[in-house]
Amino acid sequence: MERVLLILLAFIIFSAGCVTTAEEWNQRGETHHAMGRYGEAVAAFDQALSLDPDYSEAWKNRGLSLALLGRTDESGESFARAITLDPTDSEIFYYQALSRNSSGNRSAALESLDAAIALPPQNRDQAIILFQSLMMRGDLLTIENRTDEANRSYQMAHEIMMGTI
Repeated sequence: MERVLLILLAFIIFSAGCVTTAEEWNQRGETHHAMGRYGEAVAAFDQALSLDPDYSEAWKNRGLSLALLGRTDESGESFARAITLDPTDSEIFYYQALSRNSSGNRSAALESLDAAIALPPQNRDQAIILFQSLMMRGDLLTIENRTDEANRSYQMAHEIMMGTI
């Protein structure tokens, strides 16, 4: 058992030293995020951004992890930076909407969703983000008793999904 622990420790030390690019740090952050270790994810995204401050994917991922930690102001700053760097990434706007809604700012969440919806999907992944954005928009509009608008969002989501399958 002691030998296994030493090998595992050596592997962790070795692999930590091998992360040298912003992309590798971003990937490490995504792994931590997927495991629910949001603080460690933010630290990894910060490392990526120290190597490449214009890496929009790391800013987007950092924003999402911060939102899940409840650090909404920092999350908002990360999303704003990501949008500045890549205003055509609908996923940034969708994540921003999730963060804004979770902090109780429904109107700002709707603004983010409208921005995501305005971007035409270029591939299947973007079509899925469009679907999710339309569904979330429908849900938020339903809460506000704006049923006609909500129904239009749901109908558009249905049409997008049928075209994606």
